[in-house]
Amino acid sequence: MSATPGLVFLLDTPNLWRGRALAGTPARVLALAEHSHRAGAAVTLVLCDRGADYGTAAEWPMDVLLVHPADFYSANRLARALDLVSVDFLSICEAETLVAIGRELAQSLGARLVYDVHDDDAAVAFSLGEVPERVRHSASVQRAALDACDYVLVSTSNEARLAARSQIDPARTAMLPNGADPRQHTCWGPDVNAGTLVFVGNLYYEPNARAVEAIRTTILPTLRTMETNTQVRVIGRGPAELTRPAEGMTFTGRVDAINHALRDATVALAPLPAGSGAKIKVLDYMAAGLPVLGTTEAVTGLPPDHPGVVVENDLHAWPSVLATLLRDRTALREIGTDGRLCIERELSWQHIATDLLRHIHTWLATPTPPPHHPTRHQGPLGTPRWLAEHTSQNALGSPDTTAPGHTRWLHRTRTDEPSPVRGGP
Repeated sequence: MSATPGLVFLLDTPNLWRGRALAGTPARVLALAEHSHRAGAAVTLVLCDRGADYGTAAEWPMDVLLVHPADFYSANRLARALDLVSVDFLSICEAETLVAIGRELAQSLGARLVYDVHDDDAAVAFSLGEVPERVRHSASVQRAALDACDYVLVSTSNEARLAARSQIDPARTAMLPNGADPRQHTCWGPDVNAGTLVFVGNLYYEPNARAVEAIRTTILPTLRTMETNTQVRVIGRGPAELTRPAEGMTFTGRVDAINHALRDATVALAPLPAGSGAKIKVLDYMAAGLPVLGTTEAVTGLPPDHPGVVVENDLHAWPSVLATLLRDRTALREIGTDGRLCIERELSWQHIATDLLRHIHTWLATPTPPPHHPTRHQGPLGTPRWLAEHTSQNALGSPDTTAPGHTRWLHRTRTDEPSPVRGGP
């Protein structure tokens, strides 16, 4: 058993830019990979090439392998691409991917299979009002993923209950909340004179799109009758029909760094009507020292008293709540400070990665779980929600610097190269 555990994380997303994540789930995977690396693990991040600007090796602290989609979704080809990488644990964050290739790939690599559950997929489908068939399909695929894996990472009590319902041994489950890196976030605090409200999110994701529509139609018009100088700044990629100009509302598109984009804001918004996992945007707001107004859904994964966040589920009441907050400079500063302190003391990625490695070493010291007889999902697996949404909105991107059988190391600490990927399905 190596004193330095080898971890491989798989991630398919177009929402990356030069070593930074532009959406919540990629932000979690990148943070776990980066901070596990900094805590002493041998980490390899495997990215599916979606033609993003991946930057240079200097922008990736851990080893990063870029592969063509044809290789990413083939256990045989991916195992060959990783043939010189020592792997103790393979982490996959999408249920469909894990069910399709996870067990075969883990066996080929001699690794233990980890399912990083970032959402209760059926709960998300239900909260979006999708048809019962789609809800049942999501539940079935996720149950099959839980049955197939050796260990489970969860970020909130929602996902922990999901694992428990699937009878996952608590000793095989690690609670790792989402977090933020206080060293990468300046504590700007609220600009109490600006009257600027801010929302961050990947607008190709349906819950975020609905939140922006609520700001545009329900919250901002009424608020501007109370506070005429209030402006909303929306940060993140999105479809043209959603990011159209509106009075008092600006859209920045993708920004190079969320940290600087949150400067000069007064209150951060999270009017999220749907979802189930912990919200990276809220943690970023808190790390910046901004007071947050959110729904109950927005504080999932935070401590019970959700420091730094004022909770109100009635979006029609938000204009009044915001008007009161904007007039109380002392409250704005105190709420923002409470959120920042929560990040520093409880929810820093440094603490979370240390906890992950503690679990990894415990798991390595125990026998590998017995062979599985996983639940077989009936019918097609389908595609992950984000992938379907991005494909339908022409926001996916195409491979740029890879081809089937031809991988590219974005960063490699060793000079030896893996064998070329040839043959196989």
